[in-house]
This record gives sequence, C-alpha cells and structure tokens, in this order.
Amino acid sequence: MKHIEVSDEIYEALKAFGQSPNEVLTHLLQGQSEAAKTGDPLSGFTRSPAFRALHTDADRYLGILGFIYKYHGPDFRDFVEHLSSRRKYFGASPEEILETSKHNQARQIPHSPYWAIMNIDTATKRRFLRRALEYVGYPDATIQHTITLVGRSR
Repeated sequence: MKHIEVSDEIYEALKAFGQSPNEVLTHLLQGQSEAAKTGDPLSGFTRSPAFRALHTDADRYLGILGFIYKYHGPDFRDFVEHLSSRRKYFGASPEEILETSKHNQARQIPHSPYWAIMNIDTATKRRFLRRALEYVGYPDATIQHTITLVGRSR
C-alpha cells in the first residue's frame, strides 16, 4: 500500500463520511469513473466532492435543484411555471413564496434566479425532485438514486 499526505482539514473532512479515508477516496474515484463511462452528468455531480460536502438535506435538495437549473434551465422554468398548488413551492423571490404562508422559509436555488420553500419534509423534497427530474427527462434509475440522497444520513 502507498501512503499519501493530506492536510489535517482534508483528513477530518474524509473522516466525516463515516468510512475510512481510503473507502471514501475509492468511492469518489469510482463514481467519477462511472459518470464518465455513462456520460451522465447528474450522477457525476452527485458523486462529486462538492456534492458530498453538502451535509444537510436542505443543502443537498438545493444542490440538486441547482444542478437541474444549470443543465436544463428552460425545462426547469417550464416545470416551475406549470406547478399548480395553493402553496408556492418555487418562486422568483422569497416574497412570492411567503405570500402563501407567513411561516414559509425560502432559500435561493444555486445557479438560478429561483427560490425554493424549505420547511417541507423529506418525502415532499423527494417528490419534487422526482417530478423535476422526470420533467427534464432523466431515466427512472437515475432519479431513484438521486432522490435517495436527500434524507440519507451522512
């Protein structure tokens, strides 16, 4: 076995995954390799160090929504416009989301002009991710893998 040197910060970050640093690095490298083979950028994103550094459900949910917007902006816009509900789950501003309930919390979706309601349960976050990913055309296996990343403890 070879030995590598990493900073204390990187070592602590690797330990945070609950596996040995070797297992974490192996998984990351295999994930990037699989994404390259399949040409599936979403799988590559969800296996990336940037995504794996997102530790809360809220951050992972927003990260995936941000990915969808970044790679499928026009389709994501259509998805948001076609949602029909008394409660506003996505909006162009936090005020738009707060209009339907004073108790809503909103955060901006990365890489987008949209905001998402945040005080929803894990099942609802997964349901919206599934609907958005279906809308932009991802296959069911990719969708199933992606939505399980929200709500899974790290």
